[in-house]
Amino acid sequence: MESTVPFLSPVSQSPENHFSFYHNFELFYMENIAQNNSFDQTQTLESAFSGLNVSGYPDLPDSGYQFGGGFARAGQDRNNNVIGEGTKVGPDVESWGAFMYSSYQLGSSRNTEFSILPSSNQTRLLSAAASAAGCTMPFGLNNNINRSSFNTSKLCNNNQTRPHWLHEPLNCLSLGDLRGRLVALAKDQYGCKFLQKSVEKASKEEIDMVFMEVIDHVCELMSNSFANFVVQKVVDVCSEEQKNQILLMVIKNRFRLVEICLNLHGARAVQKLLEKLTTQQQISLFMSALSPGAVALSKDLNGHRVIQYCLKNFSDEDNKYFLNVVANNCYQIALDKCGCCALKHCLDHSNGEARAHLFQEIIANALNLAKDQYGNYVVQHILELKETQTTESLLRQLQGNYASLSCNRYGSNVVERCLLESQEPLTTRIIVELLRSPIVSTLLLDPFGNYVIQSALSVSKGFVFDALLNLVQDHYPIMRSHSYGKWVLAWFSRRKQIHI
Repeated sequence: MESTVPFLSPVSQSPENHFSFYHNFELFYMENIAQNNSFDQTQTLESAFSGLNVSGYPDLPDSGYQFGGGFARAGQDRNNNVIGEGTKVGPDVESWGAFMYSSYQLGSSRNTEFSILPSSNQTRLLSAAASAAGCTMPFGLNNNINRSSFNTSKLCNNNQTRPHWLHEPLNCLSLGDLRGRLVALAKDQYGCKFLQKSVEKASKEEIDMVFMEVIDHVCELMSNSFANFVVQKVVDVCSEEQKNQILLMVIKNRFRLVEICLNLHGARAVQKLLEKLTTQQQISLFMSALSPGAVALSKDLNGHRVIQYCLKNFSDEDNKYFLNVVANNCYQIALDKCGCCALKHCLDHSNGEARAHLFQEIIANALNLAKDQYGNYVVQHILELKETQTTESLLRQLQGNYASLSCNRYGSNVVERCLLESQEPLTTRIIVELLRSPIVSTLLLDPFGNYVIQSALSVSKGFVFDALLNLVQDHYPIMRSHSYGKWVLAWFSRRKQIHI
């Protein structure tokens, strides 16, 4: 005999876990049953469901609502059992929890309509449930609830809710109407666009009003992803006196200035401010405040952009103090991925005493820098500048270490650059040192040293080339059976020197 379950018996998983307004819904539902006598307490689940109204779009592929699964009856008949003569009701899911998730997930983009209530009662019951939840419930022509139209603003906890006045149209408002709200408006994605357009065509009085509101918050706004564009626009249109006030506010705290320059949005705003500096006093004030943070700025990609602008657009005298700070800390800057690039730009855009100071400090640390994955690029850059006096000083600093550097992954690049960029007397001195080294034979078979030998063969002439050729001939048998030795022999093959 088929088991029966009273209609109001609890299901396997309580819907209280899914709806905060369940108690109000249940209470109203019980009252409605008593009034309409649609069901009685002894009615079975099968007979109760036979009166349900099912509406939807069965022709839609993958709609999520198919004829199958749905609510469970008795425990042994829960999965995909028919009701009556083969008709099943509800979405094709296997549990109450899965059904509630698919059917009542708030904020869903589905437009499918599906009702689990009798058509005579569903409007009153669901409207009461929606009222208890604080939701709006528009109805279609068939009076079925459209779940995508629930208003979830009272159910969702959004910590970044925009102020209510930002939901109002801004196009019909003037800057005067928004007095006292411009800082919040500047931080809003759409409000910042409105302010930019308004400031472009604003009168002097309106510009003054905007300036007075943002000046005390300018450092904060410069680092904001939206508000920084408003600050840039204000800098474009403000007077010289107002520009001085902005500059003084930015450099008031040197640590805050560096923090702004390290920020992606702040760096852009600072560059815009630098573009508008017109007097020597303004530039001097800014560089004096910026210079103590030279190390941090040099090692950061955003700070590097600010440095580049200053080096390219300000005079040597303006950058002198900044470059001295860089020179005094060149070793730790050169060991950084971004710092080595900044140091190369400093070398390219410096002159006079500041440039000489940079060369002096870098050359003093050249041996350790040559072995570093980033520092070696700084040493190579000095050689690429081809300044005779500087190159000679650098080679003297590396003298006695060419063989050991040739076996180093990064140092070998520096030795090769020394051979390729130096004049013949200097390259001869380097090659002779390599030939006199006790480890010269290992260079022929070394994964890095073999490149140094090939570069030496390329630039050598006369007796030096003959000495290298004799070295290769003496070790020819072992080089033929070694992968790195074969690369050196391949150099001769490319130049038709096969007779060795």
